[in-house]
Formats: sequence, C-alpha cells, structure tokens
Amino acid sequence: MNNYKVQLHCHSGSDPEDCLFHSDKDVIDRAALHGYDVLALTCHNTVVHTKELEHYAKRKGILLLPGIEKTVEKKHVLIVNAAKEAEFVHTFTDLENYKKNHPQSLIIAPHPYHPLPIKLVSLGNYVEQYAHLFDAIEWSSFYSTYGKFNKKAQKKAEKLNIPMIGTADNHVLRYLNHTFSLVRAPQKTTHDIVQAVKKGHIEIQTKPMNLFMLGGMTARLLTLEYGRKAFRHIINRFRRSRS
Repeated sequence: MNNYKVQLHCHSGSDPEDCLFHSDKDVIDRAALHGYDVLALTCHNTVVHTKELEHYAKRKGILLLPGIEKTVEKKHVLIVNAAKEAEFVHTFTDLENYKKNHPQSLIIAPHPYHPLPIKLVSLGNYVEQYAHLFDAIEWSSFYSTYGKFNKKAQKKAEKLNIPMIGTADNHVLRYLNHTFSLVRAPQKTTHDIVQAVKKGHIEIQTKPMNLFMLGGMTARLLTLEYGRKAFRHIINRFRRSRS
C-alpha cells in the first residue's frame, strides 16, 4: 500500500459561478508544486475536465480526476470521477439514479454544517436523510480554532459510518495546500483511489485558518455571492426593459 497526496475539491477560473482569476492549468501547476499525486477540478455545475488537462497533469505526475460541485435541490454535492451526466443531476432522486449507473464515482457531502456565508447551500440534515448516497463527508479547510462545524461533521460521519476526507475547497490558489488527505491505495489509478476513499483509507492533513485568513475568505465569498445576485438583478431588469 502507498500513501498518495490527494486534493478532491478545488475551483478555477473555468467555474461559471465564481469570479476567479487562476486557470485550470494554474491549479495543476500549484498542485505539482505542492507534490500532489491526485487532483480533481470541481467547478460548480460544470465538468471542466478535458483530455488535454488530463495529459497536462500526467506530465507533472498528477492523476487528474473529473469532478463537479453540483447544486442538488439548492444544496451542494461534490461528485468526483464524475461522468458528464452529473451535470443533469438536479434532485436527490436524480443523484440516486446517477450513483446506480456510475458506481465508480465518489459522492461527497461538502461543508455540510458550515455557517454563513455558505450555510444556505450546505446539506445540513440532508446528510442523514440521504446518507446512503454519500461515500464521504468533507472536513472543510474553511475553519478556525473557534469553529465547531467540522467536529459536528466528524461526529455525524462516525454515527453514519461514513469516511471523512479533508479538502481545500479553494477559491484562492494559495490555500490549495491548507487541507488535504493522504489516501492509502495499492496504485495511483482511478479505481484504486476511489475504492480507497470509499473504504476510509484516509488520513486528513489540516490546520485551522487564522482570523485574518478567515475574514478575507468570508469577505471574498460574500462579495461573490452578493455580486452575482446584483449582476443577475441588473440583467433581469435590462431584459424586462427590452420586452
């Protein structure tokens, strides 16, 4: 068995819902700099994975897995080793059917009990309601020593007998290495990594953010959230004025 450094939740400038300035290749380059073995680009509601990116990552020693952070009934769900069909998952019934048809995908509950500004899209009690759909629960990097939501997720994972996995969920490139996982698997293949995560062969590596980092990330997320709403409001008013 080997330990592989794994990052399964990160965003790039290809994300249709976030205003980010680092490209897919920038993420891969930074992952290579930090010695990652396995990486997934998980943009919102879109699978941005391409063969070109896969080959680019491979040249840097990285196994690149397709991923997506999908909005399912207004809640975020992380799908790794995602098929293109994952883009058409809109309900938990859809997700259940997707899981049956794509058993090699990993379905992860991201930041399930996180407070604002992402509380509204966090799964909360949906984790227990749909526990049979989740292969892992995320230990989110976006926390401080004062936050208890990751501990709540840990207790829920123990109760439901679901593994926990640490991820960066990074919207700022320099935090890509803040929280990650070491996954024990026979080989660095998609099958072996996916199966190892499902079996809980995971060691989370993490450290809390300081208040300066946490404040900056909170401000950024709030700006993105309300900026999107303001932009949509302007566009809708413009459309109404033209109709």
